[in-house]
Amino acid sequence: MIRVYTDQDRDGVLDLIQTIDNEYEVGDIDDIQTNAAKVIVYDQNGIQGFAYSTIVENDVGKKEAQVSLYVEPGARGRGMGSTLYKEMESHLLELQPDYLSSYMRVDVKDFGRFAEKMGFEKWWGSPVLIYKGDGFPPSDLEFHKYEDKHFQQFVQLNQECYYPIKKSNDLEPYIATEAMIDTYKLNNKDKVYLVLDGDQIIASVTIGDGTIENLLVSPDYQGKGYGRKAFQFGVNEVVKQGYNEIQICYMENNKKAEKLYLSLGFKPHQNTHVYRKFIKA
Repeated sequence: MIRVYTDQDRDGVLDLIQTIDNEYEVGDIDDIQTNAAKVIVYDQNGIQGFAYSTIVENDVGKKEAQVSLYVEPGARGRGMGSTLYKEMESHLLELQPDYLSSYMRVDVKDFGRFAEKMGFEKWWGSPVLIYKGDGFPPSDLEFHKYEDKHFQQFVQLNQECYYPIKKSNDLEPYIATEAMIDTYKLNNKDKVYLVLDGDQIIASVTIGDGTIENLLVSPDYQGKGYGRKAFQFGVNEVVKQGYNEIQICYMENNKKAEKLYLSLGFKPHQNTHVYRKFIKA
């Protein structure tokens, strides 16, 4: 039967997570219980499935209900997943979100057909590539660390570069605000490097801990090799930090970026598809 999760279910859910952890990363059950709008379990001689939903509000004020659902591998194909989902959806109708979403890793096992059966449509995809190797030869470009005097240009560069991708994937807002860019793209300013033509930013690369976080080239300078050189510089900086594996995440339909990363030796690592469903009360 389906019922609301209680503290007594913790061990049973942890046992279930152990059976599926190699095909999908499941969050910490205590964090899930704390942050979720609702957690339900399918209890039939033990916990054989569970689902939870988290409500988030995006930057344009739309309410998104993120749904996660798991069924023990040996119990699949018996309708448990469908039953869990329908119970969760009936609860979410009361909360009146603008839409439901579900994030699914598809590189190990693709549950997209199940999502489509439940009325979802694929929204966007986000592959992760990984690089294992040495750095690249030093660049012939000069790189400058970001300074606050570059803020307005950096904002414009982000808006120009991300608008086509966000628009094509219906990721609102299509044009990020200054506050959003300051929060999400400049949260570690000392790791943002710029290529300048005089005082004009023509490219930027942001590095993280074992990652390349952001690569941008001004539209007027694209197709001239600046992106490749900036990316190679970023890889070299991460290698200097002692990392022997470097990851990059990008939007699935950004084929130019994908071609660049693969040409520089990055290999597929994992892939997440996001599905979306609009519901009406």
